[in-house]
Amino acid sequence: MDKKIITTLVISTMLFWAINFHMAKIALKFYSPMAVAAIRFFFGVMILFPIMWMQFRSFKIPTKFSRTDWWNIFLTGFFGFFLTIYFFNKGLTTTSAINSSLIIATSTIITAILAFMLMGKKLVKLQWFAILISLLGVAIILVKGNLIELLDLKIAEGDFYILMMAIVFSLSQVIIEKKLSHLNSIITTSFASLVALILFILSSFPELISTEIPLDFTFWGSILFMGILGTGIAYAFFYKGVVVLGATKSALYMNLIPLFTVLTAFPFGEIVTPIQLVGGTVIIFGLLVFGWSRRKSGDLV
Repeated sequence: MDKKIITTLVISTMLFWAINFHMAKIALKFYSPMAVAAIRFFFGVMILFPIMWMQFRSFKIPTKFSRTDWWNIFLTGFFGFFLTIYFFNKGLTTTSAINSSLIIATSTIITAILAFMLMGKKLVKLQWFAILISLLGVAIILVKGNLIELLDLKIAEGDFYILMMAIVFSLSQVIIEKKLSHLNSIITTSFASLVALILFILSSFPELISTEIPLDFTFWGSILFMGILGTGIAYAFFYKGVVVLGATKSALYMNLIPLFTVLTAFPFGEIVTPIQLVGGTVIIFGLLVFGWSRRKSGDLV
């Protein structure tokens, strides 16, 4: 598949994940983080496996997995889905939008560091500079241009959970690129999602059977969005990007999440300010510099 198409899919993923911020806030009013994740992944798996079967036009998967492949798929499901979504939901119950989005944006740097440590991949100075530009854009958006506020940030409980989310999600990207790039991305995503679904059900089963099922339209609307688009489709797009573009470049696009979170906030009563648009422009510029530096350096990462 053409890299431009893959890049578009990865950017679409960032949009879906940005909207997830709003949707998760709604769903968490009705259930605990574990229960919300279990219901979300149920719908994610329900959409992923039919997509996989339609792609191969058969219920038989045309791939033979080794024991190592199964182990790495489990690790991807555990780190990239189970722990990532648990920390995401848990953090959103207590942390602020400023702190959580800033911490999630560090996934770019964390992924680059992990790729360097585990895969020996290096970044040239211009690429590090591009990462810093994008992070500056994130900061401008989230503190409304008053960068002095960054000095007052403190790691509270919710912020710690979001930081852990950034770390485990970055680790899953490195596992995908290093250990599972030879497998079809939709197969990897489908089975890793199934692993996460089983873990979430086991963790939240008592609550799921004892709590009355909500009939609220906003709850089910948020769950269906997160399950189908924010989980099934988004993860399939993103991990395809990890395989084709590499973990570091794919992670860089996560700097778009704060921008998209702001731009999709209108239905939730929030207003976009000019300074936030300036920050978004800085983010895009950082992405362009990073892409240009990859071509100049012979696509080192």
